[in-house]
Amino acid sequence: MNIDNLPLSGGNIGIERESLRTTADGRLAATRHPEALGNVYTHPNITIDYGEALLELVTDPHTSPQGAYGQLLQLHQFSAQNIGGEIMWAASMPCRLPDNPEHIEIGYFGQSNGAKLKRLYRVGLSYRYGRAMQMIAGVHFNYSPPENLWAALAEQEGVEPTDAWRNERYMGMIRNIQRHGWLICHLFGTAHACDQSFQPAQNVLDRQHEQSFNWKNATTLRMSQLGYQNKVDFSVSFNHLNEYVRDLGAAVLTPAPVYEYLGLRGPAGHYRQISTNILQIANEYYSGARPKQPVKTGELPISALSARGIAYVELRLLDNNPYDPAGVSLEQIHFLESFMLWCLLKESPAFTTADYNEANHNRLRTACMGLSEGFSLFKNGRSIKAQDWADQILHEILPIAENLDRSVNGGSYREAVENQIRANRGETLRLPQRVQSELTNQEFLPWAMALSAAHAEILKQPLPSEIQAKLEAQSAQSLQDFAEIEAKAAAEIPFDDYLADYFNPLHECLAKLAV
Repeated sequence: MNIDNLPLSGGNIGIERESLRTTADGRLAATRHPEALGNVYTHPNITIDYGEALLELVTDPHTSPQGAYGQLLQLHQFSAQNIGGEIMWAASMPCRLPDNPEHIEIGYFGQSNGAKLKRLYRVGLSYRYGRAMQMIAGVHFNYSPPENLWAALAEQEGVEPTDAWRNERYMGMIRNIQRHGWLICHLFGTAHACDQSFQPAQNVLDRQHEQSFNWKNATTLRMSQLGYQNKVDFSVSFNHLNEYVRDLGAAVLTPAPVYEYLGLRGPAGHYRQISTNILQIANEYYSGARPKQPVKTGELPISALSARGIAYVELRLLDNNPYDPAGVSLEQIHFLESFMLWCLLKESPAFTTADYNEANHNRLRTACMGLSEGFSLFKNGRSIKAQDWADQILHEILPIAENLDRSVNGGSYREAVENQIRANRGETLRLPQRVQSELTNQEFLPWAMALSAAHAEILKQPLPSEIQAKLEAQSAQSLQDFAEIEAKAAAEIPFDDYLADYFNPLHECLAKLAV
């Protein structure tokens, strides 16, 4: 496909970055989410993920990398300046965790039924995967192409730009991310080592230093079996949106014996999980990329996808960049936009079972041993050196980067891709190689503490007065919104009834697909 004249620039970019709040000596903060940052249930940009101490900063959609990075950095500055003497952890792998995982505080969202469900989901995750694993942080990169690109592609293909056609193109994009997502771990993995307090690593990883574990030649423990991987096997089709919705919905509604054994409630009658099914909710599906559609109040994500199609794609493979105070660099954002467009534009045949298994194998293999000498993967059933395959992909991405640069009269996109070409060839260190090199002769904890402290100094820089005022007003509004929700909580139906009815829309959605 000739991309020279395609209008690639101006797609929507959004970023979600997770970071633990820690004490100055690198221990997990035991404090509640600071009120100065607003309420986690109602704030659109500053919230938490699994735990009270796991901040999640979410940008609005932006049409340029500079816009997305600029807001993300401002959210970091505002957060860092409102957490007292605590600091934001630079690394993906956790800080010093409590000896007793039960002391890792699960996030609290309030007394409304919706808030109780959010907390119960996290309680379920603690039983299914453990609290320590949920302390691993990362970055999600959200992207949707510009509207005029859709029109140009439809004209080029001689088709009507219908929602169904667009959904098919989005699913092709996601298949390509699945096929080539290993490249993100290869270039940007930063999580091969951890502190000894990370209990899932004990008896699994090698002891690298007195207080550190590592997985020799891994690029990212976060994307390995020790990180975000579902524990029950099930399959989800990425060939068509309806098939994806059908399979994901079935996983949410299908019992899993291991979770049935765990039980819906504990001995005292308290809920342990939302359900005993393979997935409690769709968000528990730990895929490298997800199709997304913003949900309306009370709407399930699967129902939203089925009703209105795909609005954007979420890339979930990125570790925190410990060398940038925002957790992801501006150069990385330029690269990722180019990569996502390449995944959209590149031919994407339907997955066979063998294709899907090969893609998962390559991603896990890169996560677990991607720094091995002469490391190889499988491409269409044949062995290929990862370095050679990466070089091919990067050179295919380069014309897309050049197109983006022409649109903005710049050179940042090409520079971002060329820097990765040089790093892949060994002329400079790839990000995982840099981390591995620095941790060869030092413990993980002081290494991450030093980077976190350096970022804290940068983030002390005052915000522009209008940005400061906007963020303060946003926090205040979120507290007011939360108070209004809490005031109505007592009048809601009992939580047992709410939970019993919660999946009725999903049953209806799947029934329509079956007709």
